[in-house]
Amino acid sequence: METKRTSDMYLTALDKVLSKRYSHNTYSLNGYQESSVCMELEDDGWIVFNGERGNSYDVVECDTILKACSEFIRKMTHSTEDISLMENELLDGLTNSKRA
Repeated sequence: METKRTSDMYLTALDKVLSKRYSHNTYSLNGYQESSVCMELEDDGWIVFNGERGNSYDVVECDTILKACSEFIRKMTHSTEDISLMENELLDGLTNSKRA
C-alpha cells in the first residue's frame, strides 16, 4: 500500500488533469458523490465506481493508486486518444511534482 504522501501526489495530479476537461460535480476523488465517477480508498486498496442514486455501480478494485487513476480516466472518457493524453498528463504531473 502506498504512503499517504504518494497517494496525495497522485490525487493532486489526477485532479489537475480532470479539472481541465470536466466540472468537479462530475467526479469525486474522495468517495461517493451523486451522478459522478468516484474513487475511494479502502483497507485493501482503491475502488473506482459510478455513483448513482445512493449506490455504487460498475465497481473496479485496484491494488495501487496508479491503477486506480488509470481506471478513473477510462471511466471518464471512452476515447482512446483522450485516455492516452490524460494518462501522459498524469505521469508528467507526477514527474514534475517529484522534482519540486
